[in-house]
Amino acid sequence: MPHRRWIILAILFAGRAATGFQFQSVGSVADQLMRDLGLGYAQIGALLGTYLLPGIVVAFPAGLLGARVPEKSLGLFGLVLMVISGLAIASADSFAAALAARTVGGVGATLVVLAATKLTTDWFEGREIVLAMSILQMSWPFGAMLALPIQAAIAQGFGWPAEMVCGALCALVTLAAFALIPSGNAHGDPQPAGGAELGRAILLPVIVAGIVWGLMNLACVLFFSHAPTLMGLRGFSPTAAASLTSLSIWLTILAIPTGGYLVHRLGKPILAIAVCAPLAAAALASFVLDLGPTLSCLLFGVAVGPLSGAILSLPAAILRPQDRSAGFGVFYTCFYLLMAVGPAVAGRLQDALASPSAALVVAALSLVATVPLSFIFAASSKPRLRAESGLGAERAMQPGMAADVAAQT
Repeated sequence: MPHRRWIILAILFAGRAATGFQFQSVGSVADQLMRDLGLGYAQIGALLGTYLLPGIVVAFPAGLLGARVPEKSLGLFGLVLMVISGLAIASADSFAAALAARTVGGVGATLVVLAATKLTTDWFEGREIVLAMSILQMSWPFGAMLALPIQAAIAQGFGWPAEMVCGALCALVTLAAFALIPSGNAHGDPQPAGGAELGRAILLPVIVAGIVWGLMNLACVLFFSHAPTLMGLRGFSPTAAASLTSLSIWLTILAIPTGGYLVHRLGKPILAIAVCAPLAAAALASFVLDLGPTLSCLLFGVAVGPLSGAILSLPAAILRPQDRSAGFGVFYTCFYLLMAVGPAVAGRLQDALASPSAALVVAALSLVATVPLSFIFAASSKPRLRAESGLGAERAMQPGMAADVAAQT
């Protein structure tokens, strides 16, 4: 069935979107939680951050576990934890109980994200891997954006516990669909036997790719978090600042699959990073210097979109089937570390310089840093190293992709 892999991608999209939907559940009812549970802004921030922090500890061990058990089982267990988390926080009567429930959900979300990325690689290797990764990357922001109107309406009509139950039901429906994913992959291969062996030749480029992925996402988070504040100080109304930032987010969401398709057709992900990352950084620099802030916001949204599929395809290009779970565990550990540390560092820099634009400068520099790091990835991913690890270049990459990495070395 030639289109089966796209049906599977739709299920994986739904699973990852469910994590974004549940992440947003606290932000959507922050005022009600503060009122009913007696929380402050710092505690609301802790509930938000706790959903992502488990990834630092969980991602790599989960990757090692995924090398020994099917990723489908890992994803199903993660969705079960998300269901439990949603139901538990709905009945929470204190900050400690809510924090524990969010931690459980964060562990589950990490497992789902890891499993979805690995399964997408299995089903699309040698095919439309960049496009598939781009579509998969759309899922988290899609789930979060979809949550805003739905969760607000449910909380308004039935209260915040009902909104938390809605997140659990979303994970439950996705769990039922996830169970339908067949074993093996598009080639009909079963789960590879044996454990992962991430040698230095593979470990180094995977770490570099994870850092690149973390820096790109950090830049987006810093922009979407701090751009409205800077616009407000420059005379924009709160509504105008929020609307312009929201429009930039939607442009990013639209640019992810469009850019992924173009990168797939071109077959040169390193080149895409080398072109799009500086463009996005230049847009941020223009925004900081107040040179056409509206155009700069829109340009940033368009330029950053194609980076997602290009970066996510990098570890998929060099990892053998039996190494993918552990490899993506390392990849996402680097990502979660940067996402945990980066915003705090940017915040301290803002305080030190007393400048609201400092975080946006950090975002621009993060994007610039992805370019040399991408070339380091290319230099450390020579075809002979992939051959030594047992993965032929012709299967590791889609047509044109292997030639691109080789050309960069």
